[in-house]
Amino acid sequence: MDLDYGMLGGRRPYYRFGDADADPLVVLPGLSDAFQRIDPNRGTAAALAGLFREFDDRDVWVVGRPRHLPVGSTTRDMAAGYAGVIDEQDLWPADVIGVSMGGLVAQYLAADYGDYVDSLAVVSAGTRLGGHGENVVTRWRSLAGKGRWAEVVADAERESATGLEATVAPALIEAAGRVVDLRPAVPADAVVSCTACLEHDSREVLGVVDAPTLVAAGRSDRLFPEPRVRELKDGVADATLALFSGAGHNLTTSEPRTLNGVVRRYFDGFRGNGLYP
Repeated sequence: MDLDYGMLGGRRPYYRFGDADADPLVVLPGLSDAFQRIDPNRGTAAALAGLFREFDDRDVWVVGRPRHLPVGSTTRDMAAGYAGVIDEQDLWPADVIGVSMGGLVAQYLAADYGDYVDSLAVVSAGTRLGGHGENVVTRWRSLAGKGRWAEVVADAERESATGLEATVAPALIEAAGRVVDLRPAVPADAVVSCTACLEHDSREVLGVVDAPTLVAAGRSDRLFPEPRVRELKDGVADATLALFSGAGHNLTTSEPRTLNGVVRRYFDGFRGNGLYP
């Protein structure tokens, strides 16, 4: 499999893999995109290709947000930027997967640029953060503003994972942070991105989303609780809900094979209720 990666326009990280001659699939990553420390590289490209191997017969683009985000950038502003990428790279209409913060941005992409989105999967996101999620992201923004990066990353793992991973991984991250600099490439982008998540509320635009939309989330997601997820599903005319028992906010990495199988079959046109967990 060919792996391509780099910076679009010198500012926006991207990874491309799969079949370049096939139908496009565009993946919008989560808030962790703003916390990346290094430029796109082959190791990350290979890891992403493995994570999304159910789509290896598609032209898969994992596209981040641009570096040096303007202060005050909203998820709607970011959607406009993604529309520009899809247009410039001639990827439309594309199937789109938006994960966590990427799922927030994807809602506006489908609402404002419907011609660019064939089908949509919003993963681990709702119309807006829940009350606990607002408190958590506010805490991350404060820690980021103080440059306490190991604490942010460890707390993100603690809030996103379930079971033993939620206990063990944060301690390992905090220990690593004492010897490794976890500062992101552009620290200010982390603060801007947290603010964009806190201000996101898509309820007023969901009625104009025409793309068939799969809303997938873990039942134990602490950032986007089930009522917020169901609110998203109910706001889109052609939407299907898939809830995963025992999974938290890190659904894409804790249940990748099951999740990707569900998303793949949805994009292939299967809408039967028996498909979903």
